[in-house]
This record gives sequence, structure tokens and C-alpha cells, in this order.
Amino acid sequence: MMTNKKKAFYFILPLALFIVSSCNNPKEQKKEHPEPVKEVKPPTQIITTKKAQTLFDDYSKRRATLIKDFEDNEVDPNSSFDVARYGYYDLKTLKNYIAFIEQEAKKANVEITNVRFYFGNYPKDSKYKHPRQNTFFITPTTTVDGKDYPFSVITDGKTYKPKILKDNFLLQPSKQSTTEEASIFPKISFFNDDEEQSLILNHSNMVPPPYED
Repeated sequence: MMTNKKKAFYFILPLALFIVSSCNNPKEQKKEHPEPVKEVKPPTQIITTKKAQTLFDDYSKRRATLIKDFEDNEVDPNSSFDVARYGYYDLKTLKNYIAFIEQEAKKANVEITNVRFYFGNYPKDSKYKHPRQNTFFITPTTTVDGKDYPFSVITDGKTYKPKILKDNFLLQPSKQSTTEEASIFPKISFFNDDEEQSLILNHSNMVPPPYED
């Protein structure tokens, strides 16, 4: 009788230790079966390197030369103006910008519909780092009455409102504006200019063309 009890004890003890050990290490079991990483498909707007080369070359022939000739003759015919060919932000800046505009849009209770890239030109003024150079700036848009408009966010410290802008970034409608336009671009008298949070990104690194050896 005692022999049977001993046999049962020696059988049950290892089984119990195994069960306890398994319960104490659930994290180790999960590590053995990690969830597969979902692969991101390329956006439909991706173009080939060959098409990118075509776009770059055509801009060189049909736009860059015109800009260079104009700027060379505008200031000094003997000078040589370097036409900016691209600008860039580091990836961290872009990710932070997207997170920031989403945060501000949420505060103002508006939905971002698009992100626009505007072309611009720095004034002919020595206070600018790259006077007369082309640049671009980025702004989110939201939909009002079926149309997309740039916007900023204004606040009195408690309330957040979207400040709807025209395509040229003016707020107030002209005297010839219709009643419909006036409703889209309202006068906001209870906010000051210093309480406006702009969502426009600029100050990229503009670079002239890469010169071949």
C-alpha cells in the first residue's frame, strides 16, 4: 500500500512542478509566438526612378533656365544665379509636423482633408538667408461648404477655433465678396493675432543643382 502511494507521489510531484512553472512564465510563452509585422504596400502615387529623371530633366530645360536668365539679368548680368532644385526636411521633423497638425486640428474640432505644398519665393532682401531663391511651404486644409481651405488655430486659452484662410492666406473677404464668402470667412473679433497658432511649415533646406564633375 505504501509502495503505491510512493509511486503516485513521485508521479504527481513532477507534474505539479511543470504546471506551476508554466503558469509563472506566460511572457516567455508569448515571446515564442510574436505577431507577424504587417507589410506596408507602396502608395499608388509612387513613380519610377526613370520618370523622376524625366521630371528633373524637363524642369531643367523648361523652368530652371528661365529662372536663371531672369535672376541674372535682374541684378547683375555678370553674376550667376544658382536655381534651387530641391528642398528637404529630416524624417523626424516631418513626423513631428504631422503629429502637431493632427493635435491642433483635434483641439479645434476640424478634420484635416489634405496637406498642400505651396511654391514661394524669398524676397530680394539681405535679411533672408536665401534671397530670391524659390522655396515651398506646407499647410493642412479642411473642407468648408464642399471646398478645401488652409487654416490655422486660434484660442483664448480655453476655446479653440479654426481660422479659415483663402488660398492666398488672407482671412477677410474683399468688398466685392458675396454673402456666401462672408459666411465662410467670418470676422473673428474676440481673438488677437498673437493667439493664432500657424500650421504652415517652411524653413526647409533648399539646395542648388548637383554639379557634375
